[in-house]
Amino acid sequence: MAEEAAGVCRAVQKDGRRHRALNPLAQTEAALLPAVNRGEYVINGFRNRDIRRRLHGQCHDPLQRRRDPGRVGRPLALLRAHGLIRKVPGTHRYAVTESGRRVITALLAARRASTEQLIGLAA
Repeated sequence: MAEEAAGVCRAVQKDGRRHRALNPLAQTEAALLPAVNRGEYVINGFRNRDIRRRLHGQCHDPLQRRRDPGRVGRPLALLRAHGLIRKVPGTHRYAVTESGRRVITALLAARRASTEQLIGLAA
């Protein structure tokens, strides 16, 4: 499990392109991981629009509304490059992979744990 979680914290190459490492402590990625890992998305998956509404809410500014899909699409591409999510064929949806669910759950648990809890686990 630790190896899988450590793997997403390193840069990867996919389709000849380099994708940066995930930083689960960064505010944007800390909000993205629980958003894609919600139970309601297990059966049908999620769309960019679903995550966009969860992270940014409803936007009324036309310029911002045009930029928002990219603000979510790029992090989704990063999760996809790391193998945490996959594209559902024939749709505009994504689904969290089995290994992605394990890694995301581990990262979220580590993020929520206090220093005392983490030290107690290591001892």
